[in-house]
Amino acid sequence: MPVIATISAALTSLKAATDIAKFLRESDLSLEKAELKLKLADLISALADTKMQFTEIQEELIKKEKKIVELEEAFEIKDTLIRRGDAYYVTDVEGNPVGVPYCIRCWENDHKKRQLVYDHTNIIVKICTTCGIKYEGRLAIDIQPANE
Repeated sequence: MPVIATISAALTSLKAATDIAKFLRESDLSLEKAELKLKLADLISALADTKMQFTEIQEELIKKEKKIVELEEAFEIKDTLIRRGDAYYVTDVEGNPVGVPYCIRCWENDHKKRQLVYDHTNIIVKICTTCGIKYEGRLAIDIQPANE
């Protein structure tokens, strides 16, 4: 549920609980016990609904905060990866690709650096252990740094 809708529902429940509490405060002592118990049950129900909705809001905000952190981290390393062949690589000081290959799909879709490993069923294929995409091994090789 979108956060705005959940916040609206929570505020509606909170308003209902407040209205019930005002009614109980302003009512005279002539309320029957049954009517009083009914109003208190309504109040407790409205407050429980509000608590659940605010919990949902808190969970949604935590998810969004995690996503923001992930995107910030991806943004920070964005310029350190370049594509060569069927993989992404970190760059050396001169901007050349070096090291182990990273999955194109995971980087471009999820902004996660996931190393490619040799497929145990076919040694000329590399595979991403996260998404399962297979790459031709000769286009996703480990690149050693240039010796100076």
